[in-house]
Order: sequence, then C-alpha cells, then structure tokens
Amino acid sequence: MALTLWRTRRPFEGLSRIIGDFDSWFDDDFFTAKADGIWTPAVDIEEKNGTYLLTADLPGVKKDDLHVELKDGYLTLKGVKESKHEDKQEHYHRYERTYGCFERTFKVPEGVTEKDIKAKYHDGVLELAIPTPKPEKPKAINVTIE
Repeated sequence: MALTLWRTRRPFEGLSRIIGDFDSWFDDDFFTAKADGIWTPAVDIEEKNGTYLLTADLPGVKKDDLHVELKDGYLTLKGVKESKHEDKQEHYHRYERTYGCFERTFKVPEGVTEKDIKAKYHDGVLELAIPTPKPEKPKAINVTIE
C-alpha cells in the first residue's frame, strides 16, 4: 500500500493568489506620487525643419501657473495643476479637489538663448520651438613653412 500526502484543496486557491497579486500592485507605493502632489506631464520631442519641437500636455494648468526657464543650458518647465469640482444634488453633496505640482528639465543645444526659443500655450498644450545647432564648417588654417 502506498502512502499519499493528504492536501485539502480550496476550490478557489488559484483565484485567491491572483487577487492577492493584483492587490499588491495597488499598495501605498503605487499611489505615492499622487499623494505627494507630484505630477509628471507627457512631453513629446521631435526634430522638424531644423527645429526641435517640444510639446507638453498640461491639462488643467492655467497660463499664470506655468513657468518656463532657461538656465545654464537646461530648459525647465514647472507649474501647478489645481482643480475643484462641486456637485450638489438632492440627496448628496460632493466636492472634490486635486492639486499637483510638476517640474521637467531638458538639456538644450549649446548656444541657444531664451531669445531663440518660441513658446505658445493654448488649451492646455505648451509648444516650444528650439532651433537646432547649425553645423560648424571646418576652418582652414594656412601653415607657412620657414
């Protein structure tokens, strides 16, 4: 006669494990960025016709709350996003507030000044046009032989 190890099987043991894994994805570390008020906007960068086009999606950011700065060859976008929503109905009153600050920094080509950068902000989209550096032509040096 062979001995067999007896295991009680729970009918949904595999499902419980999957649910536990799913719950672990949404632990406190997952929400740290939002809880701290940090928000990272999406930014696209492309080169077109001798210009770098930087497009940042900043929905809900007012023009007065947006700051663009060029310092020591680095372009910094920073600002604050704040929204309030109130919903009053007969049986409930809901008031939601969100707040988030952001800062993104990009290295710009050497020699670019703030006068070279063109900026537009419309409907929550910031567009910056940064000229690409012009290739330097090699300079010939005349060598005299004595």
